[in-house]
Amino acid sequence: MAAAGVIAAGVVFYWQQVSEILASDVKLNVAAAGKEAASDFDRVIQTDEQVLESLALTVQDAYPWADSSHLTDFLKRQTNHNYFKLLGVITPDKKLYLSSPRNFTAAFVADISARTLEQGKYLSVRQADPLDGADVLVQSVALYKNGRPLGTLFALQNPSRYQPLLTLSAMGDKGSSMIVERDGNLVLSPRKVGFSNIFTQLDKTAAADNSALPADLRRAVQNGKSALVSAPLDGSTRFLYFIPLERNGWYMVSSLPTQFVEERAQHLAVLSLLLFASVFAIFFSLIFYILHMRAYSNRQLFATAFVDNLTGADNFNRMCEVFPQKLAELHGQAALVIFDINKFKVINDLHGYERGNQVLQRIAQVLRENVSPEECFCRLSADNFILLLKYTDRRSFLARLNTLNTQLRRDCTVEDSCLMIDIAFGVYEIKEDIPFYIMLDRAHLALEKAKKMSFDKCEFYDEADRNRIVAEKQIENTMEAALNHGDFAVYLQPKCDFATGEIRGAEALVRWTGAGGKIVRPDDFIPIFEKNGFILRLDMFILEEVARLLAAWKIKGLKQVPIAVNFSRLHLNDSRYIPQMLRLVNKYGVPHELIEVELTESVIFNNLDHAQNIIRQLHGNGFSVAMDDFGSGYSSLNVLKELQFDSIKLDKEFLRGFEHNPHAQKVIEGAVAMIKTLDIKIVAEGVETREQADFLQAIGCNLAQGYLFAKPLTVADFEKRLNK
Repeated sequence: MAAAGVIAAGVVFYWQQVSEILASDVKLNVAAAGKEAASDFDRVIQTDEQVLESLALTVQDAYPWADSSHLTDFLKRQTNHNYFKLLGVITPDKKLYLSSPRNFTAAFVADISARTLEQGKYLSVRQADPLDGADVLVQSVALYKNGRPLGTLFALQNPSRYQPLLTLSAMGDKGSSMIVERDGNLVLSPRKVGFSNIFTQLDKTAAADNSALPADLRRAVQNGKSALVSAPLDGSTRFLYFIPLERNGWYMVSSLPTQFVEERAQHLAVLSLLLFASVFAIFFSLIFYILHMRAYSNRQLFATAFVDNLTGADNFNRMCEVFPQKLAELHGQAALVIFDINKFKVINDLHGYERGNQVLQRIAQVLRENVSPEECFCRLSADNFILLLKYTDRRSFLARLNTLNTQLRRDCTVEDSCLMIDIAFGVYEIKEDIPFYIMLDRAHLALEKAKKMSFDKCEFYDEADRNRIVAEKQIENTMEAALNHGDFAVYLQPKCDFATGEIRGAEALVRWTGAGGKIVRPDDFIPIFEKNGFILRLDMFILEEVARLLAAWKIKGLKQVPIAVNFSRLHLNDSRYIPQMLRLVNKYGVPHELIEVELTESVIFNNLDHAQNIIRQLHGNGFSVAMDDFGSGYSSLNVLKELQFDSIKLDKEFLRGFEHNPHAQKVIEGAVAMIKTLDIKIVAEGVETREQADFLQAIGCNLAQGYLFAKPLTVADFEKRLNK
């Protein structure tokens, strides 16, 4: 009896410990799964918002809408392409352009228009669709043209699109999520629920159970913080995790029944008892098991060494072993192919690793169906696959790869997803007897080139690719020594007055004289320095050389003019940028107004808010700021609207060919007139003919920079020219 009591007490204690550990574990899992679901929901909402903003740019550019049918057709096409339920445009006079007919109330239209114009963007879920009376999610953005409001572009989205994001599959389909407002009002739910406000419902159920809702829950939600509570809801006690979202002050509430913990505890207890009972049987079966495992281990060793455990296909070790034999069977008429899925991580992030693994398994199955017995393939790693295929000529081989690509896209896309897998192929045509790893390197080079293409992502290895890699490596190997040995030099290209040719400023350019006096072109080394970060040191070297030069001119009694220095996009993300500038310029006692900072349009547009902060700091320290390459992209006007520059440099490509193009002349003249109204100086780059100079001077450009006036000069030549 005493032993039975001890065992019973041990079982009770064990049960309590398991329950407590599981409760703590489940709370952590609910929090992790809830955060992941909230992140996914925010990402999908943001994606829809970005698509809508992109469509808004097109609608703005097409204004004035001379033919309403064209706008309606555009909205209809974009509705189909982007999975919207409806797209519409509301003009300031409340006129509607819709992708399909609807009868909206005046109050609905006015509310969307007013909220959007007030906030710039608007997001809401409401009972609004007059066609079927279903709940719809409303997203909208304001439309502007030259700073004047044109109206509102809005989209209706079926909430069912977001239902998959409200499940907690990691919790064994026992949990779910819902979207609520900070006051508790229900916004979205994966299923019908019997309440409209979660706080009201929790208060009601708590009162029925003679308990109270934690007082700090409402306070945490009102303050935008996360909160985890245990409370009765929908007829059972649940763990509820409140997670703030990025939009509208909404919250995601992830829910899991506490009964789930009890069921798991019972399951573990039963398993423990079964395990205890099985010990005796296992003991008597041990000898037989050892003998059996010896044979099994031999089979497993082969599978571990040569079989990919996820797809069942050959692994890289097996490929290396059979490659010589397979190549011989193909009599050397073969090509080595390596392919992967672009942005495969997106599939794992949006749908989970299990769905991603299913895609890889389907890919292996498709390859088995398409690879003949004398050919072979393997999974290299992650989403990388290698194939050795028969090759006769490039045309038929490309046709085969296109057919394979079509089948892969058709059969291996994630189910219930709008994501279509995007595959890139790198091909090496085997023409010489070289080691397998060299062939693989060459196929890899072709793959990297293919992944940068927009369409038809299939590239064959070209010896020029290898030469390019070798040249880039040579530049990287010598850049440190070149900087230390003074191989980089500053050249100055004058900025001149159109009428007199007098030098009013200059732009600092870098020139690299390599070994044996060989000139290394900036187009060859600047992109490499951008990638490896060496541009940060080179830019500061140029700035110090310019500061040293300006200080020397003062000592010599020479005329001082402002000099512009270009800075890479990497500086904008470097917290040391402004302090380093100040240290170098102040080291030589150079007035800050003599240094002009040039930032390219593409650098600025990548992060307008951060660029605005940098420009504000530069102005605060007395530096002038110029936007380089104006007109080289589509973002120039938006950048002008958001940021304050002291001067604008018209890109030479923007000016190219305008002499014989009246339309281009009007565009350039209009752009210059607009910029002049902002009290910004205008510098025209690439001025090479007198005809160009006369036109640009006539429309109001301040300074010219180009070969008509002066090419880039050495410091000595610039000083002679400056003091004439």
